[in-house]
Amino acid sequence: MTHSTHFEFLPDIARLYQNAAETSGRHLMVSSASIIQEHTLRAFTEASRACAQALAKNAVAVQQQSIGRFMDANLKAGEMMGQAWMQAWTRGLQLPK
Repeated sequence: MTHSTHFEFLPDIARLYQNAAETSGRHLMVSSASIIQEHTLRAFTEASRACAQALAKNAVAVQQQSIGRFMDANLKAGEMMGQAWMQAWTRGLQLPK
C-alpha cells in the first residue's frame, strides 16, 4: 500500500460520518416534534377538562342563586297577596260611616 491509497478512503469515511450526523439530526428533529406535539395535546386536553369543570361549577352556582332569587320573589309575592287579602278582609269588617 502506498501513501496515496490511504487517502482514497477519506471521502468514504467522511460520508459515513456525514450520514450518521444527518440521521442523528433528523432523529432529533422528529423526536423533538413528537414530544412537542404530545405535550401540546396533553396541555390542550387538560385545559379543556379544567374549563369544562369550571363551567359546570359556575352553572351549579348560578342555578342555586337563581333558585334562591325565585324563592325570595315567591315569599314576597305571598306576603303582598296576604297583605292585600287582609286589607280587603278588614275593610269588609269595618262598619259603614
